[in-house]
Amino acid sequence: MQINLGQLREIMKESGIPVFRDGAPTTAEYPYIVYEYVNETHKRTSNKVIQSLPLYQIAVITDGTESDYEPLKETFNKYGVSYDMFFGIPYDENDDTITQFITNVRCVI
Repeated sequence: MQINLGQLREIMKESGIPVFRDGAPTTAEYPYIVYEYVNETHKRTSNKVIQSLPLYQIAVITDGTESDYEPLKETFNKYGVSYDMFFGIPYDENDDTITQFITNVRCVI
C-alpha cells in the first residue's frame, strides 16, 4: 500500500508507542519511535518526474527486547504498509544498554 507521511505518522501512533521526528525529548520513556527522512527517489516517464518517493527510517528505541516493536509491526501489517526487515543495533546510554530496532518505509508525495 502506498502511503504519505501523514498517514505513516497516524499508523505509527496507532501502535500505542510514542512517536517523535528526528529525536525524542530526554524525558521520553522506553520504548518510543523516532523517524527520520533518509532520501528521495523519483518515478519518471519521458524524463519527467511523475512521483516523488521519500524514504523514512523508523527506529523503535528500547531498553527491552525485540518484542517491543511487535505492536508497530502488527499495525503496519494491519494497514498493509510495506516495510523493510527490522534489524537491531545495541548501544550504551547513561550506563544502560539500549537497542534501536530499525526499519525503512518508502512513502509517496
